[in-house]
Amino acid sequence: MDKPNSILMKIVLGLFLVLGSFFSFSQTVFRGTVADYDTGEPIAGATIFLANTTLGTSSDNEGKFSIYLHNGNYEVIIRMLGYEGLTFNLPAAMVKPQGYKFLLVAIDEELETQNVDDTRDQVWYRNLADFKRYFLGTSRNGESTEIENELSMILDDQSLPGHLIASSRDILKIKNPNLGYAIDYLLNEFRYDYQKGFVSYSGFPFFIPDSTLSKRKQRRVERNRVEAYHGSLQHFIKSVYYGRTMAEGFEIRRLYRKEDPVHRGKFIDSVAIDPITSIAIRKNRDRREYLEFSGYILVTYLKERESPLYLMGMRRGARNSQSSIMRMTVDSTEIFENGSLFDPLGLVVEGYIGWERFGDMLPIDYFPENDYEVRGN
Repeated sequence: MDKPNSILMKIVLGLFLVLGSFFSFSQTVFRGTVADYDTGEPIAGATIFLANTTLGTSSDNEGKFSIYLHNGNYEVIIRMLGYEGLTFNLPAAMVKPQGYKFLLVAIDEELETQNVDDTRDQVWYRNLADFKRYFLGTSRNGESTEIENELSMILDDQSLPGHLIASSRDILKIKNPNLGYAIDYLLNEFRYDYQKGFVSYSGFPFFIPDSTLSKRKQRRVERNRVEAYHGSLQHFIKSVYYGRTMAEGFEIRRLYRKEDPVHRGKFIDSVAIDPITSIAIRKNRDRREYLEFSGYILVTYLKERESPLYLMGMRRGARNSQSSIMRMTVDSTEIFENGSLFDPLGLVVEGYIGWERFGDMLPIDYFPENDYEVRGN
């Protein structure tokens, strides 16, 4: 087989726990004031959001804000035009009830103001098409997703030969009509290796549900969200956490990979006959759950067929299940009940889940109605 097209996803920096309907957890109020570093004057209209969630707000005329948090860790983003932004990790258990004061440093207006030339050459548009393909994805959801301010992007295929490096002057304004979200995406890094077919990207998305949908369109969006969730990495990690991989339709097997001695750049994979349960890859230490395994695992989701779009370029028909290969780049990483990982860079995914990109991504506080209640396998 060819060298795998892997996706190293660093979408979420930190953990975001918003728990489902079977559980009742206390909430913590994260409150604070945003002010100017030099003058101490309050800043009204600053945006405060929790990355990869639908949770966010703006500071009022006195610079004050408050957000209700469920248990867990959050990556907090504070942004205001004309000021340097703040990004920091905040465990809900450590939130101080008296609140916080955040001082933003003003940016020189000459440095902040940038003219975005509307003209682009053919190379830029070719790079843009590649960026959309490998960032948004080629699934039905990915192809329908649009970047509304794509001219703000800096697309570099010269600094590192054989690589596409992307950044943006502004927060990307992304619209995903199939899943019913507008997304403000603070792109941190995007890199695609053309030779290895390897893509990595990181950033801070804030999901804004479309509140203008008719009842009919809302029902369609809900069906699309459920479909996007089932078989996703979030679904898999959550099922591992609760020990319900088999009940949720996942089959896990050990996979053994070695270099093909005849065909350079190719691999020979062999798969164990007997499946394993989540117990084999989940470790409990001090009442905390960790993903921990060596080598490779083959994860097959048995409850959905492959999309015909996934098969483009492949010389075979659609299978009745979706297969992905996973390996860890760290010895262990903590996992959480909402399907997130403490270190998203600690897991490399190829195959079907690796094919699903940002266009198929749901906020981490999304939960289908049939949530988890008890541990299983």
